Amino acid sequence: MSEFTMPMPVEELRAAISKTANELYLTVFSQYGKYINSKASFEENLYTLLSEQNQVAFQNRIKRRVKAAGFPQLKTMDMFQMSKDILPNLDFDEVNELATCKFIDEKLDVCAFSPSGHGKTHLALAIGYEAIKRGYTVKFRRASDLINEMTEAKSERKLTDYIRVMTRCSMLIVDEVGYFDYDASASSLLFQVIGARYEIGSTFYTSNQTFSEWAKFIGSDTLAKAIVSRIAHHAVLLDMNGPNAWRFEHARSRHLKP
Repeated sequence: MSEFTMPMPVEELRAAISKTANELYLTVFSQYGKYINSKASFEENLYTLLSEQNQVAFQNRIKRRVKAAGFPQLKTMDMFQMSKDILPNLDFDEVNELATCKFIDEKLDVCAFSPSGHGKTHLALAIGYEAIKRGYTVKFRRASDLINEMTEAKSERKLTDYIRVMTRCSMLIVDEVGYFDYDASASSLLFQVIGARYEIGSTFYTSNQTFSEWAKFIGSDTLAKAIVSRIAHHAVLLDMNGPNAWRFEHARSRHLKP
């Protein structure tokens, strides 16, 4: 027979519920008064609390994964301006298909080409964000940072481990390929990570130069052909050239909003 206990005063009980919920990281339950409907059944109120808590947990997971991915900033598809006036050569149906992230399951690569300021990085980050929301692991690196990190890992005899980490993620974004000329060592490192991910995981490349120009910054026709052949074999190519810089038009459109 259970021992009789005196009921807690309401205010003390509410404080105890809030304290216990916070200790369990159940932030919604700690503020249960905001969600309780006096006309609803116990089960309905419980379901409301669980649903809200689950949504908070989901958003927190997304935030952690975005941070772990190394995104410089958060970009979303609804922020991407799909305008033929700005990007006349871009197939927007193809862009929307990429946003479903099916290409990741198919181990396809994506390459977006255009001069600086046409929204390549925005699109890559937005699709990366869609991938994260769907549970895929994503990493973002500017090409220069990727090479610097690989150079450092090589000097510390940890290059194999580094490449393994970059190969393990579902989607790797390599931004600004070709913005700088690479020496033989840098080009070799770039080839290693591209080769390691070939037919293993999807990589989204952004570049200000088309494949035919890659030999210029790679410094070797042979190595450029080897790199391009692996990327282009299973790739979706996005022509993001246009008469105006997307970044400029986007800034101007925001300025003109009433």
